[in-house]
Amino acid sequence: MKKNSAHLQLTTGQRRIELARPWALAALYTASALAGWWWLAVPVAVAVCLAAFVQMHDAMHNALGLSKPTNERILTLSGLLILKSGHALQVTHLRHHGRCLTDDDPEGAPATWSFSRVLWQGPWHILMLRRESLRIAPHTRRIQLLETALTAVLLAVFVCVYFLTGSVVGLVYWGVAFFMSATMPIWASYIPHRMASRHPAARTAAALAQIWTPVVSSFAFHHVHHHYPRVPTALLYRAAAELPPPPEHNHHH
Repeated sequence: MKKNSAHLQLTTGQRRIELARPWALAALYTASALAGWWWLAVPVAVAVCLAAFVQMHDAMHNALGLSKPTNERILTLSGLLILKSGHALQVTHLRHHGRCLTDDDPEGAPATWSFSRVLWQGPWHILMLRRESLRIAPHTRRIQLLETALTAVLLAVFVCVYFLTGSVVGLVYWGVAFFMSATMPIWASYIPHRMASRHPAARTAAALAQIWTPVVSSFAFHHVHHHYPRVPTALLYRAAAELPPPPEHNHHH
């Protein structure tokens, strides 16, 4: 962490909220789906995936103020919520920070594509990242493959529950998670790197981010995150207000 961002750390109360959010939303999804309230359950499933993404991302950067073993577990568990290997995504994400938008930045590649290419190639991009993470960090192969196996077990459970009980609760969640993965190159790569912080949409998001919305913060202050990666997503709005502004050209296509 840059030394002038060291004070931007979560309080105990804030940390509890950050850790609980995706799991509370997952419980809400399960309850509303079991009740048959799909009008509520499907949007909540989207919120679960976004909240899990933010938690996983903060764990990737050790930004939650947790011990190393606890942080590693959170990285695994939050990744599983979006049916991914957290450690695999961490490999390509840290490479993205180190070699942003270069030829050796597989995660950032969609930011350099045309939008039409992002649409048709995006769904395959996440599979390519899995291959790249094994190539870049073969020493983490064991945990990557373990998390991949756990994801397969989860999917098998969803299918078994459907055949045994007729419940589609797990399958619908799988569908939503797949959709979020397929569109991840758009909302997690293309838009943040193509949109300058001066853009009206980014300015609007920056204003909204002050009411404790980490997903919005990750969009509004992407350039700040690249410069101060150890600041938790939920506190990026404070980092933007209190720390020296970073140069935007370093990570915009």
